[in-house]
Amino acid sequence: MVFSQAVSGTPSAVFPKADFALFPMQSTGLVSIPFGYLAGWLGSRLDRRRRAAESRENQRLYEESEARLLAAAE
Repeated sequence: MVFSQAVSGTPSAVFPKADFALFPMQSTGLVSIPFGYLAGWLGSRLDRRRRAAESRENQRLYEESEARLLAAAE
């Protein structure tokens, strides 16, 4: 967004007299939204905590406390 025409280079930009727009579009959503989803998916694939959560020990501990969790008991 910082390097788009919304920030510089056009009369309605935040900095109309400066032109450091590297992105040719006024709205960067066409690129930034899919990039955000891709980055989130890639982060979820590379996260090691997910593998640790699927371990048998964690599953056993969850099953032991599941009834208390559902009943909101301490």
